[in-house]
Amino acid sequence: MVQIKTYQLLLSIFQYPNPAVSYPYIYSLVASIVEKLQEIDKRKPEDTTELQIFQEGIKVLEALVAIAEEQHRSQLVACLLPILISFLLDENALGSATSIMRNLHDFALQNLMQIGPQYSSVFKSVMASSPALKARLEAAIKGNQESVKLKIPTSKHTKNSGKNSSIQLKTNFL
Repeated sequence: MVQIKTYQLLLSIFQYPNPAVSYPYIYSLVASIVEKLQEIDKRKPEDTTELQIFQEGIKVLEALVAIAEEQHRSQLVACLLPILISFLLDENALGSATSIMRNLHDFALQNLMQIGPQYSSVFKSVMASSPALKARLEAAIKGNQESVKLKIPTSKHTKNSGKNSSIQLKTNFL
């Protein structure tokens, strides 16, 4: 819980409108934050608290990307992308994943889908420089699409069975 509150406090400090206040903290802490998030990759979250810690850390790093000076932004995005991609699951792992890992996968994929269009040039260069990251991202997207396809037919079936048992009222207000 302390780590979550710390990340939330850092987020508010980093987003402080006066750069004279926020920049010293940013310069001194950004490397530690990235390092901490990379450690999480080695030790996967096992409960919702650890998942929330990761999510808060990613929010801080995304805020840093947004407020960073242009010359530093690409470096931060290049640090953020591998961290997010490391939590993606392929189509085989997705089916047997715990709810924590599934939530982590969904969170990472959602963030990647937002970052890709926002910072497309950096995104493309990172993907081009690392075929392993690109392959993992493609496998995760494919697996996610497959799981969505599997969910759609079952939801249509339940909707149709509900329509057969309901009474339709005809009203004419004219």
